[in-house]
Amino acid sequence: MNNSILAKIKFLLFIFISTAVFSQQAVEAKGSGLNKADALQDALRNAVSQAVGVSLRSETRVENFMVISDAIASNTSGYIKKYTVTKEVPFPDRFEVTVQAEVTTNSLEADFKLLSKTIGGVRFLVMVDPSVQNETEKKDLQIAVDRINSFLAERSYRYVDQSRLKTLQTERSNLLQESNAQLSYAQQLAVLSNAQFIILVSQLTTSEVKGAFDISQGKKVSFQARAFDNCTGEGLGSISLESLPKAGNSANSIQALNQAVDLNFSKLIAMVTGYIGSWVNSGTPYEIRFYNSGTFRDLRTLRTKLKADKNFGGDLEIVSANNYTKLVCTYKNRADDLADKILDYADEIPALQKQLIDVKMIYGRQINFAPQSYIIPNLLKPAQQ
Repeated sequence: MNNSILAKIKFLLFIFISTAVFSQQAVEAKGSGLNKADALQDALRNAVSQAVGVSLRSETRVENFMVISDAIASNTSGYIKKYTVTKEVPFPDRFEVTVQAEVTTNSLEADFKLLSKTIGGVRFLVMVDPSVQNETEKKDLQIAVDRINSFLAERSYRYVDQSRLKTLQTERSNLLQESNAQLSYAQQLAVLSNAQFIILVSQLTTSEVKGAFDISQGKKVSFQARAFDNCTGEGLGSISLESLPKAGNSANSIQALNQAVDLNFSKLIAMVTGYIGSWVNSGTPYEIRFYNSGTFRDLRTLRTKLKADKNFGGDLEIVSANNYTKLVCTYKNRADDLADKILDYADEIPALQKQLIDVKMIYGRQINFAPQSYIIPNLLKPAQQ
């Protein structure tokens, strides 16, 4: 083998090794949780988050940077090549774990950029569940709502300010609404405030915790928090948030309610961000509504065209509602690109083309279509902020 060929081989090996090295990042991260398993998962998520921060410094001005970062970090198995637990520290009220992890950054960066193009603006609406009737319970749960909003603010998440929510609640009696059966009170407020995700808190309880020999360890406060994707109506999960037992604890204890949020709320956020992270592989979920826009047969033809498009996925289920027909699907691009695609395909179907289908409203990942001449009765319009 001559020297020139040998030199080329060495150069190619150097490039290969360099690429392999620079596509991975060694990270040390600490996590905490109520038990060892939770602490380990928190540490691995933090390791991926650190890698995102280092690899994507230039992207930190991207809208929803922290939401996307947390969504990426929720899929730790997809980015962490290997890890070693270097330290475990049990505390009376929690567990801490430190890990050394190797994070694969190539796919991480690609997935981050994909999500940044598709999720759009994400805002949370946090409120006391409208089904709660007891005024004292409402007042106490509002303490938890305020702390959750503070938690979101600390993570640079967008949320509906409580003063804005109160304004909408006051004005609601004068607002147009589709139908109480189709759109709940919380959903109406979320649409009007441009919130894609809803978190409802309810079921506040105070209970006594007993230890060995039935000796009281004090009282703990707990409440339920449920998350929903308001654009598609999907429930994302619920958790019980509990404070630590403390002598003299009571339901209206600000400290206890804040502690319940601080100890547990990251689990609910992980449900939401895990849901968002899944969009990398399956595409972003959309609900497409058609008002006065043809027969089921016409929309079935449209669905067939969408199924043949590689950017669409999911079940592409057609569902008839009160005054519209909806199609649920996933799509690997932004909402406005999806709207363009639907219009293009609709123009290829004579019955739909004749009606001049057009976009009436885009709300997050819900897109409403109707003939140009058709005015959708009482269509809610999100407030401009």
